[in-house]
Amino acid sequence: MQSQSSAQTAENPNEQAISALIESVFTAADRHRWADAQSAMTSTVHVDYGDLGGPVGAVEAKELVEGWAAFLPRFARTVHKIHNMAINVAGDRASATFDGIAVHLADIGGGPEVWTVFAGYDAELEHVDGGWRLARMALSLYRQTGNLELATRAAVDDGDASAQATEPNPIVERFFTAFEDKDLDGLLSTLADGAVQEMPLAPEGFPTKVEGREALGALFGNVISRDKRFVRHYHDTGSDGVVLVSFDGHVDVDGVPYANSYVNLFILDDAGRIARIVEHFNPDVLLAGWPGLEVPHHSKHGAGAATSKVDKNPVEFEREGVTLRGHLFTPKGFDRGALHPAVIVAGSWTSVKEQMASTYASRLAELGMAALAFDFTGFGESDGAPRQLENPATKIEDIRAAFRFLQTQPGVDPKAISGLGVCAGAGYMAHAVAKEPEMSKLLLVAPWLHNRAIATEIYDGRPGGTEGLLASGRAAADAYRKTGKVEFVLAASELDPLTAMYVPNNVFDYYLNPAKGAGREYDNRFAVASWEPWITFDGISAAKSIRQPVHIVHSHSGAVPQGTERFYAELTGPKDISWLEEFGQEDFYFRAPAVDAALESVRSFVL
Repeated sequence: MQSQSSAQTAENPNEQAISALIESVFTAADRHRWADAQSAMTSTVHVDYGDLGGPVGAVEAKELVEGWAAFLPRFARTVHKIHNMAINVAGDRASATFDGIAVHLADIGGGPEVWTVFAGYDAELEHVDGGWRLARMALSLYRQTGNLELATRAAVDDGDASAQATEPNPIVERFFTAFEDKDLDGLLSTLADGAVQEMPLAPEGFPTKVEGREALGALFGNVISRDKRFVRHYHDTGSDGVVLVSFDGHVDVDGVPYANSYVNLFILDDAGRIARIVEHFNPDVLLAGWPGLEVPHHSKHGAGAATSKVDKNPVEFEREGVTLRGHLFTPKGFDRGALHPAVIVAGSWTSVKEQMASTYASRLAELGMAALAFDFTGFGESDGAPRQLENPATKIEDIRAAFRFLQTQPGVDPKAISGLGVCAGAGYMAHAVAKEPEMSKLLLVAPWLHNRAIATEIYDGRPGGTEGLLASGRAAADAYRKTGKVEFVLAASELDPLTAMYVPNNVFDYYLNPAKGAGREYDNRFAVASWEPWITFDGISAAKSIRQPVHIVHSHSGAVPQGTERFYAELTGPKDISWLEEFGQEDFYFRAPAVDAALESVRSFVL
């Protein structure tokens, strides 16, 4: 689902150019156009291919491409199908996340075999010399399938990889056109009697292999009657009996559009019919996009509750004329005729509800509660301008509005509504609880709690120091008042020290890595006008005004533990703290063991 601020590559010229540039790098690699690949990069590129045993760190673009040139020609053909891209542009910097299906085809003596890599990528780009250039790219391995030994065993066979494309194979083309024409008999006529379709990336619970024309007819019959089209490209393999096709599939499912990306290998028998199909597609897109299916967890990394146990209910509410949107998580079979405790969950700064807020809210619902995760004003799916403005005062009032909304919901005990804040959400939640004496309890997980002194200590290491950030924030706020234009930097970057979260060397990539917290829902931009309200915010000061019971879970290796210690010391009411020293800050956001431990710590407290 797209928010007001999500990447829209079809509308923004910068995003169009970036999308085309990233595609061109992979196309150049597949076609062995090494100079083209290098020309799309900055002179030095920061890479992380560690999940596949590749280079990690800063390398010269020439050296990186030379490595590709030494490796990829081992295969008869490679095809990288890049898709599911989200792009955020902030001045002359940009970030992108995307998924990729990389199929490596080789014949090592026993017939054609494939090694397939399904991975997520995150990249950063810089606008230099009048154009965008790739400055960083990291790969996060989701799955590998096929013959994993091909990388070391494949014979050198450069073939004609530089060819633009190849002509459609007649029998495979008839397969596609029959599918588009809803002609099941025509489609089946392209198949050999013992034809097999393999789907090695199919999600759990789906078949990975279907054998025989009759069984394939039943499989294809599930979708043959629907309107569909396949935007396809054929890739030369050097063999008439081996056909490799990458394509985008678009299907109308009862009025709901569905699209996925594919790379298919077709093996033909001696009679020219299709004997084997190896179909690769994005399983996450299937589960999230096909009506009637659902992802297994309420978080991409599995730390959220199982969707079979917890419902996610879209909700919206108002604060001073601004519509805020969220998800109210409830256990399956939630009895709205009875009263249940409830929790409002606030995530870290710049975050959206689909990140750590939904992870904790869904897990709390699993315990029998109602739990609300929502997007703050100017973030995610919520309305409000300017976008991406980190204003603690606004977020505190948003939480108070969420509290008033929850008080009116069927099944929610209005006298048993607590607040849980993760990271920077802790300071916002603490102030909201202090202002709302009817809120029941306060829970903080991995809290980031700072005051001006702590903020100065943290940000004086940036170029221009704390005062420089404050000055840039004031100037950006003044420009917005005069022009209505928002100045952005990237929210997270491994390369730019002026971003909100400068995290070099891949030490904290939650906001960048699509296997963790990045993706289409998260806008990786930060309004520069945020600096003054953020730096001058004092989350610790709320402690003296809180009378409700407080439970804190943190680690001394997490964010600003000194702020948590001071906050805890200033609490005057019932309080408890658990230091889970085996975990770091990022662990509490998405790693199941840390989330499990945090919830176990607060379980008896919140129920």
